[in-house]
Amino acid sequence: MHYEFRVDGVLSEEARAALGDMRITELPPQTVIDGEVLDDSHLHGIIAQLDALGLTLVSVLPDPLP
Repeated sequence: MHYEFRVDGVLSEEARAALGDMRITELPPQTVIDGEVLDDSHLHGIIAQLDALGLTLVSVLPDPLP
């Protein structure tokens, strides 16, 4: 399923590289990160990765239209 993650601020180059094949769109004052999520474990892993990168997660939404 396709998911959209919104975080506060703009991503560093390190954060961009860590997110690999996720699409990143800056919409100041937030950044939208979206891509395919395989299962619940993958979803929780992405959320943990965003936290480890020091990003403030604003929302997580399943996106019916990829």
